Amino acid sequence: MMSEFLNLHDDAPLRRVLYTVVLLLLVVPFVQAILQVWPLQLSSIQWRFGAANALSSVLLLPYLGLALLLIMARSLESRVLGLTVGVCSAIFTIGLIASLVLFILDALQLKAIVTSQMMNAFNTTSVRVGAVSAVFVLAFGLLALAGLKAPRGSVAAPRKGERKVADDGAGLIVGREYAK
Repeated sequence: MMSEFLNLHDDAPLRRVLYTVVLLLLVVPFVQAILQVWPLQLSSIQWRFGAANALSSVLLLPYLGLALLLIMARSLESRVLGLTVGVCSAIFTIGLIASLVLFILDALQLKAIVTSQMMNAFNTTSVRVGAVSAVFVLAFGLLALAGLKAPRGSVAAPRKGERKVADDGAGLIVGREYAK
């Protein structure tokens, strides 16, 4: 059980604020990146290279948003919320793997037409986008695994015929007398 530091069960206003923070961390970076690469030109290799650069620079905030949501799920002991984080993170992981493969293929094709004075900037950008994407594939993959697995030490549901007993430290003490 989590400490009393972050007790979200009885604090609905704090939960609403945290859900709003998560929503902002997930949505705002992608809106900003999409506005940078608008209008969409999916058939242009130069546009796809620039879009990969713009999108790779905003991955930290959505990761932090999903990580905060997983912390909330564990604090609230919400298996559904944890699974939601796991599924969303798995989707990010699969999408990043696909975009990384496409980016590598585009970079190899684009390298043939880059001028010599732009080659240094092209190589730097290619390495940065590739490295950042690879790191976030691992990060979102770990977050997906954490979201899809029940935490160790979580209380299992009682088996058929068993009763779930809460151990709050209070109980009947037999054989002791208390002096007043």
